[in-house]
Amino acid sequence: MSAETYNKIRRILFCTANDRTKGFSVAYEWMEKTYRRQLDTQSYIGLMAELRFYEQHGKEFYLTVAGDMGEHADFAGMFGARPARFDVTTNINFKKFLDYEPFMGTGPSYKIALLDQGNFEVIDVLDLAFPRCNSCGSHLFPAIVLLDQNYNRHGESQWTNDQLLIDVCAGCEEYIERQRYTHSGLFSPQEHYDAFAGYDDDDLAEESTEQHVVSAYKYFRRQHSDYLMAVGSHSYIITEPKGGGHWAINFNFVNAAVSNEMPDEIECSHEI
Repeated sequence: MSAETYNKIRRILFCTANDRTKGFSVAYEWMEKTYRRQLDTQSYIGLMAELRFYEQHGKEFYLTVAGDMGEHADFAGMFGARPARFDVTTNINFKKFLDYEPFMGTGPSYKIALLDQGNFEVIDVLDLAFPRCNSCGSHLFPAIVLLDQNYNRHGESQWTNDQLLIDVCAGCEEYIERQRYTHSGLFSPQEHYDAFAGYDDDDLAEESTEQHVVSAYKYFRRQHSDYLMAVGSHSYIITEPKGGGHWAINFNFVNAAVSNEMPDEIECSHEI
């Protein structure tokens, strides 16, 4: 299942739930009869949790659904007297999560709504938190890096792209590789932008690429890491007049919750 498919289904279900002539009952019916077979188990559980949280607590937290280019969370609303962003999850290791020291960014507070995977009832609403680096004590922020296409030793495209899940240390400005994924059609930001070559509208290319990055962010956050905070790419940075420079992971999108702490780039090798 692609990120585009996941986000399309999400938009349809929430538009249906918000439609006074249809509502949540129709949204749940469409989920079970039409969309469940198009979703993998993790995506189905995640979307059901979002719908139930929205239905049960929409008025309490003044929730509005965050879109693909919105607040970069599942919902925006109020927590007490303060503006807040809410991410919904069912698979946080609850005890380990509570041991983490909370980290809050500036602006609206960022909350994790933890729901029971069996009945989708809310267990708790928690502050966003991250583990600490063993070397410097700074926070470790999970990020996904969208890499360029894969080629074999003959230079032939394999029509796949790798994505690298990493933890970024805000203090050391280094990263720890956690896991590597492979997808067909999930291009790097530069490849997506280059697909608009020949068009005169640079704004269209930039807007589409930004949407592509955020779509990938939402997909990987739901699929692989509820803590995901950034999307990066791998490129050569020229810093000298004759072409000298270095390879780096650049961050194309950073969640506002950690934007003041996240480095703009991390130097790395040509091969990652």
